[in-house]
Amino acid sequence: MTDSEAEAFVVSLLRSFGPLTTMDIETLARKRHRRCPDQTVLFLAKLMHRGVILGEVSVGKGGWVWQTPPAHTRPG
Repeated sequence: MTDSEAEAFVVSLLRSFGPLTTMDIETLARKRHRRCPDQTVLFLAKLMHRGVILGEVSVGKGGWVWQTPPAHTRPG
């Protein structure tokens, strides 16, 4: 996958399933015969730094949990 295809794929997964761990994303990608351009966690970190997705460490889930940012609503 190209970077833009991978970005769209990850965002679509997060919109469909809600917050996912790195392992969840890797598993879903494998089932769909997809692969991120870099190591999954590095690619997700790049998306987070660009503001495309949000990520935080979850002690309960034993790693990073990723999600899409909340939709901004227009005032009025």
